[in-house]
Amino acid sequence: MLTPYANTGVPIERQQIIWDILKANPLDSYILSGAPGVGKTTFARGLESLARAACPKNFAVYSQTAMKYQTDATAVAKGEYVRGLVKPNVLDNPHGIRWAVYLDDVDKLSGSEFIHRNVFDLLNAICDERPLPTQLVLTTNKNKTEFTKFFGDAVAWRVFKHCAWVSIERAA
Repeated sequence: MLTPYANTGVPIERQQIIWDILKANPLDSYILSGAPGVGKTTFARGLESLARAACPKNFAVYSQTAMKYQTDATAVAKGEYVRGLVKPNVLDNPHGIRWAVYLDDVDKLSGSEFIHRNVFDLLNAICDERPLPTQLVLTTNKNKTEFTKFFGDAVAWRVFKHCAWVSIERAA
């Protein structure tokens, strides 16, 4: 699972470099960027496995597509109960639990003000300094400029400060 795959179009050497970085730093935060089909989700899932192995106790993981997060956040706002939805207030807890939040395809979120505000509040809380830092892993088809335009300067600045940007590109 944590080895390069020839059919993505991404050079094997580049994939190996990315895997080596993720294996060496499994609890760090990342934005995995690239065109559809280059392996962003595969890298994120592999990283999640590595993070769980590196921090087997008191480690809570929220791992969903961004669209699932959007659907669940909207349902909660309408008063419905949604099991497992991560909210900013759960990140600070008295039980010594370290959180990781994985959102796949964040560029698929709607452009509504409600969703942007929800995502801003969540990302803002994740990026806050705390005794046990929260891991954030996002996947996107956007480059840094497109990401900033989509989410706005305030979100992009916080996320870029918290996460390492990993560009996954096919060979030319």
